[in-house]
Amino acid sequence: MSGMNYIDGDFVREDMYQLARERRGERVTVSWVPSCASDSDGLSPRTRKSLEHYRKAFPAYLKRHNIDADAILEMRTEVYVAENHRMYVRSYALDDRGKEHVQFVWA
Repeated sequence: MSGMNYIDGDFVREDMYQLARERRGERVTVSWVPSCASDSDGLSPRTRKSLEHYRKAFPAYLKRHNIDADAILEMRTEVYVAENHRMYVRSYALDDRGKEHVQFVWA
């Protein structure tokens, strides 16, 4: 969702925002842990290309930040338009202690 995620002439976040608008309140979800291939359904080729890159880099990212991959039971990014018509990007993680971590990346 970063302004640095620019592929094939446009920002990936714009494709994600457009899809969220089209889904009218339904969340566009990217599951990082466990990885879910069906998350790519409906995504633009640009977005799929970006996700492929980030999925490959994910293990190295965890290692670089001293995060034990086994400690993450679930992790996902959600993009949606709320009832107030605002766009939200929400990050969710569930750790091996059962603690949920939620952060709005952009709201």
